Amino acid sequence: MTEKLKSITFLIAGVYVSFFCFQNVAIASDYSSPLTGIALEDKLDFYIGEAVFQKFWVPSPSSTTASDGLGPLYNTRSCNSCHINNGRGHAPETGVSGASVPSFLIRLGKSYKNTSPIADFIYPNIGDKHYGHQFQGQSSPGILPEGDYYLTYSTHIETLTDGTKVELRTPNIHWTSLNYGDFEDSTDVTLLVSPALVGMGLLDNIPSDMIIANADPSDKDSDGISGRVSWIPNSNGNENIVGRFGYKAATPSITAQNQLAFNTDLGLSTPLNPSASGDCTEYQKTCIDSPNGNSTHLDNLEVDQQQSRLVDLFVSLSSPPAMRNLSDTTFLEGKKVFEQSACASCHIPKMKTGESSSFAILKNRTFYPFTDMLLHDMGPGLASGFQSFSATPNEWRTAPLWGIGLSEKTSGRVGFLHDGRARTIEEAILWHGGEAQNSKEYYKQLNKEHRKKLIYFLESL
Repeated sequence: MTEKLKSITFLIAGVYVSFFCFQNVAIASDYSSPLTGIALEDKLDFYIGEAVFQKFWVPSPSSTTASDGLGPLYNTRSCNSCHINNGRGHAPETGVSGASVPSFLIRLGKSYKNTSPIADFIYPNIGDKHYGHQFQGQSSPGILPEGDYYLTYSTHIETLTDGTKVELRTPNIHWTSLNYGDFEDSTDVTLLVSPALVGMGLLDNIPSDMIIANADPSDKDSDGISGRVSWIPNSNGNENIVGRFGYKAATPSITAQNQLAFNTDLGLSTPLNPSASGDCTEYQKTCIDSPNGNSTHLDNLEVDQQQSRLVDLFVSLSSPPAMRNLSDTTFLEGKKVFEQSACASCHIPKMKTGESSSFAILKNRTFYPFTDMLLHDMGPGLASGFQSFSATPNEWRTAPLWGIGLSEKTSGRVGFLHDGRARTIEEAILWHGGEAQNSKEYYKQLNKEHRKKLIYFLESL
């Protein structure tokens, strides 16, 4: 396919931005190319949205009101810093300053260790009274960052049936500074890498009824798989809706997920999260009292409706990479192993969007994400530090597998599972427990040739 380089200059929020883009782009190796066939006006907005996604924000006050308001406490200065080419983040290596790795996040919540988890009991992650919902290691001038930390990794060996030994690692956090006092005794942490933003618009438009229909919370078919819907309160708090995004499926839509990231990761006010101080708490008074970037011409926000819409459009209309090697014998044999291992019980290959999307290209579209969008018990080895809405510590949303083989090529980073502990797909498989224990044991019993074929299949998705 012929590619044509086009220069575009546009005005957004009072600032002219120029950039180059390719029209009629062939299949790309990342997750940030537009879906083929999108409307011309959407394609222009797509590239403008990408520019907003990539731009660096600055603290207030600033000479440019279009990009100020960063922080005062934050983890990163741009969306793209965490999601390079819409790719996944990575965990810090041993001894590296955690604050220096923007794509690695520490969520804070109440562990309720003395309370039996109740699957249908819904409560928000109320965070820590001193540090809020997320630990921020960066700050505006004159404001103390929340602190810093580093990771070490403890390891153990998983031995496969043929004698192959695989080293698995577990991250351990070590605090080097806590600038606003100690955490509350009931506060625990969940370590997360920024997820890949693959085919988000398609996932956003799976009908809720389809997700609900795939759930089997009491395992009525006795297959050992009991996926549950992540029920979360709607914006009014008067009814529960289906959660879709985030490792715990704790947000219901792309715009909710994007605006939460703007507010928590960058400290920017948005239509859904209007606090200009981001995640600052009442114990961080200098943060609360700092200048902000709320501007009358930006809806009295820092990220106004227009910028939010453009980023939503960019994320929604970014195309997942095409599946590769479909006619390859190794692919087909690996697919057979995938099916025999019962991986497809949770990583459902095929989904279809409904008719309610605001984008015609996303309506009634069949696609292959390899996820059921449900919560599954993955065992205590992968447990988070606290419950998130209806998701218990052991439960995680089934991760989509499409594009997984392009992770390193896309962002230059590697690291799988919620905290990036798995350095390879094989390590990620061997961390599966709980409902996936039988599939893990099946993998361990495969010979080397069949393991390679399965990995080849997964890397081709």
